Amino acid sequence: MNGSRDAQASSVDDGGPPLQLIALGTGAIDVPVFAYVSLTLFDDPVFGAFVGLVVGLGMYLLLPEIMADDGAADDEATPTDVGTRLRGFHRTAAGLALPPAGIMLFGWRFVSDSVLVGTLVATLIAAVIYVSLAVLLPQRLA
Repeated sequence: MNGSRDAQASSVDDGGPPLQLIALGTGAIDVPVFAYVSLTLFDDPVFGAFVGLVVGLGMYLLLPEIMADDGAADDEATPTDVGTRLRGFHRTAAGLALPPAGIMLFGWRFVSDSVLVGTLVATLIAAVIYVSLAVLLPQRLA
């Protein structure tokens, strides 16, 4: 992750709010929304708040990277091998992996009351999506 990419992701040229603040607000809204829906459906707001935290964390990680992406091709980047790509943290891949895992965990609650099994399955799904995207996404989105 280069320094210019981080600087671009944390500021907006048109004088608007920083992208990190927008992402934080978007992610924070997920917690009370899922808590309320879980309270209504399952009488368990803590479970919903946890799911909202997982989904919100994914939104927080994803939005600044996507909003700051200018779409330019990464012509001067050197290709890296799979091991190197997996050793570092890939923010966009994590941002794309967490929301489906959280939604799956929420859907699991409709089928079963076993939250532990649902959490294990959601963790497995998030790991598979993360590893796949960390290898497949272009380096400019890292």
